[in-house]
Amino acid sequence: MAISYIELTRLAVHGEVVVVEENGALLFDVIVSTGGTQISYDKLTGAITFHEAGYYYIDWYVAPQFGLTTNGSNWAIRTGPGPGQQSLIGSSHTKVSATTGFAILNVAADETAQLVNVSDGALYLSEAVDAKAGLIAYGIQQS
Repeated sequence: MAISYIELTRLAVHGEVVVVEENGALLFDVIVSTGGTQISYDKLTGAITFHEAGYYYIDWYVAPQFGLTTNGSNWAIRTGPGPGQQSLIGSSHTKVSATTGFAILNVAADETAQLVNVSDGALYLSEAVDAKAGLIAYGIQQS
């Protein structure tokens, strides 16, 4: 049995403006911890790659400041691309409260996922907190 995990966070200098456009991926800038070789992260694209097929649990939060949306703060774990693409959404009814979500994914080897803004406009991350967003992906594969 192989256990793999990755913990990501989005930090920014106090007062720095971080904007995630509609359908844009949230880019995490710090890999807090990692274990195993089954999960990797690309800081340039925001893509989490699952190198082995199996089930993975993802838990995340985003702290928005405000948004140019009419439907609040909506984020999704989006897998793909391809015919099996999924969007697993977590939402907040307001544009300024923390948004959380979780998902269990059944992925093929080397499939990717991103945390994506699926609101109907841009969202600005909180300037008041140090950790603007966080994500943990965890998987157990049978050997």
